[in-house]
Amino acid sequence: MSERFEQIRELLNEIEEEIGTRDTSAEDRDFSALELPLIIQQIVDDLQPLLTPYDAVFYWYLFRHSLAKDGNPHLRFSTRDLRTCVVKSSRSDNPEKAISQAKIQDSLRALETIGALRKEGEPNRDGTLYRVLIPDEIEACRKFRAERTTAAPLPVVDPAEIDYYNIRENRIKVFERDNYQCRYCNKQLNRFTATLDHVTPVSKDGDNSFENLITACLSCNSRKNKRLLSDFLAEQ
Repeated sequence: MSERFEQIRELLNEIEEEIGTRDTSAEDRDFSALELPLIIQQIVDDLQPLLTPYDAVFYWYLFRHSLAKDGNPHLRFSTRDLRTCVVKSSRSDNPEKAISQAKIQDSLRALETIGALRKEGEPNRDGTLYRVLIPDEIEACRKFRAERTTAAPLPVVDPAEIDYYNIRENRIKVFERDNYQCRYCNKQLNRFTATLDHVTPVSKDGDNSFENLITACLSCNSRKNKRLLSDFLAEQ
């Protein structure tokens, strides 16, 4: 069994090294599936309140078939494609309740105006190329978020009680503090290979505070396991 664990550890180290040698600067600017839950929360909180019901339905459909499908923000479509596959009209007498071309065009213009959709190509027989944007890229959403945060300030929390291990935004703060480098072996990591290690293990009453967490590669984290930092360093 120990041999199998060693093989798995070696394989994971190879994967880390392979990822570490890639230029991920461009990838980090693009959408990652790992961020999908957070982006959906931001759409609901920061974008949807700024849209009409029809505009929101069309945005969700375009988001579903672009970013949420494969991480690619670009999508080519025509208004004809959207008539029956997205939402039924609440006013049409047509038995199929197909929404009008004019209403679709109005919604697309509204999404472009607010910055949630951007035309990036000329029309062809397959439609027009658009880019679907997320709230962090939309100025109106950032402004709405700032106004909402100012209107409802967060309660004062003791820093010692903030969880920097389980909450994604807080984990990133620890990684950034350590410049995405393993504090044990100085290996350069990225947001996909970095892990967090407790200076004082939870089993020895360690907490998830900012000061009790450090960035570590998977190999060092596994070798340290539940030992105290001083005991682990003494063995190196």
